[in-house]
Amino acid sequence: MLKEACDNPDVLFGLSETALVSLIYREFPDEIDRLRRAYSIRDPQGTPLGSPSPSRILYQEDYDEVNRTLVGFLSLRWIHNGEYEVFVGSQSPELQLTRESFDWIRDYYNQTITDARTLYALITSIIINDLGKDPELALDHQKSTGEDISDLNHDHILLKACDSGLVPSLDRHSAQEKDDLLLGIEIGAFFNFGQLGQAENAPAALTSLLRMEGRQRSFKLRFMEQLLDIAGAAGHMDWTCAKKLNQPIFESYRNVFNACYSVIDGTLDARQGYDYVLIQRAEYIHTQGFRLLRVEDDRYERALMRLLCMGNVTTKESAEMYESALSSLQPATKDALVYALNVDGSVDEPAIQPTYTPALLSMIKKPTELVAVLDYLARVMSVNARVDSSAVIVERSVLGILKRHIESDEFHENPSILEEVDVPDDVVALTVQ
Repeated sequence: MLKEACDNPDVLFGLSETALVSLIYREFPDEIDRLRRAYSIRDPQGTPLGSPSPSRILYQEDYDEVNRTLVGFLSLRWIHNGEYEVFVGSQSPELQLTRESFDWIRDYYNQTITDARTLYALITSIIINDLGKDPELALDHQKSTGEDISDLNHDHILLKACDSGLVPSLDRHSAQEKDDLLLGIEIGAFFNFGQLGQAENAPAALTSLLRMEGRQRSFKLRFMEQLLDIAGAAGHMDWTCAKKLNQPIFESYRNVFNACYSVIDGTLDARQGYDYVLIQRAEYIHTQGFRLLRVEDDRYERALMRLLCMGNVTTKESAEMYESALSSLQPATKDALVYALNVDGSVDEPAIQPTYTPALLSMIKKPTELVAVLDYLARVMSVNARVDSSAVIVERSVLGILKRHIESDEFHENPSILEEVDVPDDVVALTVQ
């Protein structure tokens, strides 16, 4: 049993990959089966490998979210065993995670995961993190409670499913571990570490962290799980390493960690914590040769910095392409986008969160496509929220647009097709705390 195996992690993580994946499946068969139905976004530049993926070990077939989740778990094994070379694997040499950063992650893991119960809680958190991507989970919740939650984001769907008893693996934990896991899931429904690192959410989202005051253990457990989530994010295309957790992305997550801790302990307010992440990323891009953007003093440059974060820009050339694309928008469109990217989020003026924009931007191949996307993003973020509530952040997911249009050959041949695409529906992501 996995729970007992956590008493001796050296033995647990010494198992072969096949034995380890099989052990995890025996512990969480229903959860992993759900992940077979989960939606995913494929990297068009990815190339599947010849070696069997984790899901092929289990099902003799590839399932993207199963592979992503289990590569996140296998990344935990590489961290525990100190397998740096395996961890960085096929990462691009110019972006490769440094040994020093790997050691930081390993030290954090050793400081956070101090006993068998906490290790088992972390593994549970890894496995259940993306269950909300299974469309049947929302349907099962509706059958159980009568509440339709299908339009919520997958993190919020998971929270609702936990409340309605659809994640029974939580009950295998002591009251303390279960409480820590539930708090992490609750915070995750309103605040996502990766969204902050990519400047996808708005400053008001950081107010959710105030629930973590005095609950550092829960925060640390959640952050460790989120690091492993990004480590497995390319696991559907390369299951041999933690391909996505490269040096720029690690630095972004470490900045998020510092910002969140400062907000929780009251050192920074929500806007200051958000801008800390932007400032640190601006300094990194500056080291690559791009001019240093004045995040705190210039609304235009702050907006540009948010776009660079959403686009995961790491080079001078890419930064210049984004600046050129923003500058080339019609003046009214550019002004609207810059204004929207500077809204913090309040009852009087809810911020618009364009969820999945980083995934959409990752599909962009040419400057003309980027201009078309920014023009569309201006509409997504500038149309007034159509909700009558105490909302401070309203989510508009571009996932459907990505699937229907951006992934198509038609878009790459004629980016202007986005001019005819409607703005996504509103979903309240955060109300006044």
